[in-house]
Amino acid sequence: MSADTMLCFLENCTPEARLGLRVASQCAPVLKDLKVSNLISVKPGEWRQLRKHLHPCRIFCVPLYQNEVRDVLLLYRDMRMKNLLSDPRICRFLLKYGYTSFDIAAVLRRLRHRYSQYASGNGEFPHELGVLLDYPVEDVESYILNRGENSLLTRYWKVYHNLPKAEQIFQAYDAAKEQAMTEIILGWQLSQVAV
Repeated sequence: MSADTMLCFLENCTPEARLGLRVASQCAPVLKDLKVSNLISVKPGEWRQLRKHLHPCRIFCVPLYQNEVRDVLLLYRDMRMKNLLSDPRICRFLLKYGYTSFDIAAVLRRLRHRYSQYASGNGEFPHELGVLLDYPVEDVESYILNRGENSLLTRYWKVYHNLPKAEQIFQAYDAAKEQAMTEIILGWQLSQVAV
């Protein structure tokens, strides 16, 4: 998609369409059912509008942190998140960060608490968020161990292992982003963009 096409759209679109383009740009792999979840920051209260549009698609929108400037949201696919949280390796990883129950509601409560502590300056960043964002657990572990340094590649996440597989995933994410943004520019609603 050309920059001119995007600029023309942004100059003439409604606030709702502008939000749709941001979600398509930042969360396309979730919209197109390639990924469990994504984070996005929006203006205070916009999450309610997103929830309304995405709920019929079984994409849930949960505020992790809110203040007067922005809302940090986790958009996730319900069944994919349930499957992720049934993976023993993911559960063992989450145990290290104080997660004791692995149903979605319990995990989100703990994550929201840890993210709020971090955002208010009273705690470390909740690195376990990486596995909930569908990054390979071995890459999240290596990121923590290396303090974010020495990665093989940085794109959607910092890759430390299995570079060919990561590049293949990134290509699929890029294609999903292009498709989702094009659909929004063509006038589709988020509920139509989401698979």
